[in-house]
Amino acid sequence: MFEIGEWVLYGIHGVCRVAGTEKQLVNRKRTEFLVLEPMTQNESRYFLPTGNPTAMAKLRRVLSAEDMKALLTSEEIREDAWIQDENHRKQVYRDLINGGDRTALLKMVCSLYRYRDAQVASGKKFHQCDDNFLRDAEKLLASEIALVLEMPPEEAKVYLREQLK
Repeated sequence: MFEIGEWVLYGIHGVCRVAGTEKQLVNRKRTEFLVLEPMTQNESRYFLPTGNPTAMAKLRRVLSAEDMKALLTSEEIREDAWIQDENHRKQVYRDLINGGDRTALLKMVCSLYRYRDAQVASGKKFHQCDDNFLRDAEKLLASEIALVLEMPPEEAKVYLREQLK
């Protein structure tokens, strides 16, 4: 289980602090919830039912600074993961953003950087849906980088881009 005060990643919401647990009456049953406070949205809170394995599976521990640096410099994330079929790409990228596999997410970001650069170099447009996936993935990764490497979120996004190019 997660400790109160611990920083975690929660699905597409990014880095959150475990604020505590709360019991609430839901459908006439007492249900225990893990209360999460997002790092970037001060007034928001997420309530995850602790008895729901699907909800709890969206929680992941943040990486250590050493593990994050090692991951960002690994050759594995630089492998081409471009998916030509747009519909398939959308589904896979959506799943990657919702999932917890940082290596696959970083591969996706690297592939999107390469594809965007190739499109711009040939005078073509970068698809809006690909740009949205890239922005969402960068936001998730930068929030964790900011926390573990102790830097402002804006600097973390720049750092991410520099590491992956």
